[in-house]
Amino acid sequence: MTIFKTSDGVELFFQIQGEGRPVVFIHGWSADHTKFDPQFEELSKKYKVITYDLRGHGKSERPEKGLTLNRFAIDLKELMEYLELKDVALVGWSMGTSIIFEYVKTYGVSGLSSITIIDMTPKLINDDKWKLGLYHGKYKLKDAMNDLTTMYEDLLSFAEPFLKITIPYLSQGELQQTLERFKNNTPHILAAMWYAMVYNDYREVLPKITVPTQIIYGDKSTLYSKETAEYLNSKIPNSKVIPFENCTHLLIVENPDKLTQVVDEIASI
Repeated sequence: MTIFKTSDGVELFFQIQGEGRPVVFIHGWSADHTKFDPQFEELSKKYKVITYDLRGHGKSERPEKGLTLNRFAIDLKELMEYLELKDVALVGWSMGTSIIFEYVKTYGVSGLSSITIIDMTPKLINDDKWKLGLYHGKYKLKDAMNDLTTMYEDLLSFAEPFLKITIPYLSQGELQQTLERFKNNTPHILAAMWYAMVYNDYREVLPKITVPTQIIYGDKSTLYSKETAEYLNSKIPNSKVIPFENCTHLLIVENPDKLTQVVDEIASI
């Protein structure tokens, strides 16, 4: 088990394989590095591929501190420096994209060769002037406060309806299996990171993303819309939109071969 210790003393699990241009994958909220196992195995034949568990997730340490997107971006920067990575092709899914936005906000595009955004919005909360956030414009601040209260009381009471919305095709048996895996998460960490996503607004960061960028969305995603992807495209220079047909927010699992292909295409630039 390969461990990196951050500057504030938190141990993060990572794996690295292959040679060539570095490709770093960042998983989403409540997930772990294994979501990118197909890309890790295939792309490491051509590139140096790194996957890791965010603090509080998977095999990484689950601390009481540093549960902000800014600290997660610092963790990413420190891991890249520890591994001496340059010209990194950075890939973020869901909250992983929020970490990329925070990285660019803090460090610019220093050390990056490209960015891949997977099914995410720059602003989670919708309001009278913003309708491109979570749940296709329907998720408001009041909803977020109710969800956070539920998470702190009983995480699974939030997880079940959330999973039913996010992966609507799950059978009852599949849903129960997914909930069993969800129990491996730590409630206070997931609540803290949900708050972090709710709090932040990265719309002003988008023009600062000046490296080649691809914006992937699932055309059956119940979380974010085609219009959200198009908005990102309109604000990020040198970007393009790539739809994943018949895929939900879980497109990285539903069509891993296509994800491998599109990451390969941008990493080779």
